[in-house]
Amino acid sequence: MPDANNLELLEDLMARQRAIRRFTTEPVDDALVARILRAASRAPSARNVQPWRFIVIRDRETKRQLGAIFDDLGARLYGQGAPDRTPWEEVPVLIAVCSEYAFGEGEAAMAALGASIYPAVQNLLLAAQAAGLGAVLTTRWKSREPQLRPLLGLPETMAVHAIIPLGWPDRAYGKNRRRLVREVTYRERFGEPW
Repeated sequence: MPDANNLELLEDLMARQRAIRRFTTEPVDDALVARILRAASRAPSARNVQPWRFIVIRDRETKRQLGAIFDDLGARLYGQGAPDRTPWEEVPVLIAVCSEYAFGEGEAAMAALGASIYPAVQNLLLAAQAAGLGAVLTTRWKSREPQLRPLLGLPETMAVHAIIPLGWPDRAYGKNRRRLVREVTYRERFGEPW
């Protein structure tokens, strides 16, 4: 039977979820990271394949090298307009969300893979928020995935989908700002008001 209180708690959690890029240097305990990854792994996946694999990165030099790739692309894409953030080597934890190519190759296989991976990423982000941590989903580095592979020790049979900086937010952040549902929802056909 539906529980309105549970839905209200979830709605509040989702309203507070936002991209956090600035962190304190306070460490994040492995037990808490494990709880967040357990929540991530509860996501649905196509054919229940559960293709996600998580790499928890704490090594300062690895984080620095990953951050250098991220920063270089940010400078090319945004110039001085790149979002301000804590340098990755100072972020307590980076989590690389990877997968096996569980569905083969081709467009349909990649769609099934994404449909299986990104629910796990969303679970991870929500669990981090529920724990009081900040996190942000990054994919900017994707065009340089071949450079990331040796840093993460990834075989060619795997892909990287997201790198998530995770830590204690540097300050209190308010609720996220989103468009009203009626502004983004249509009835039966695009353009028909909800």
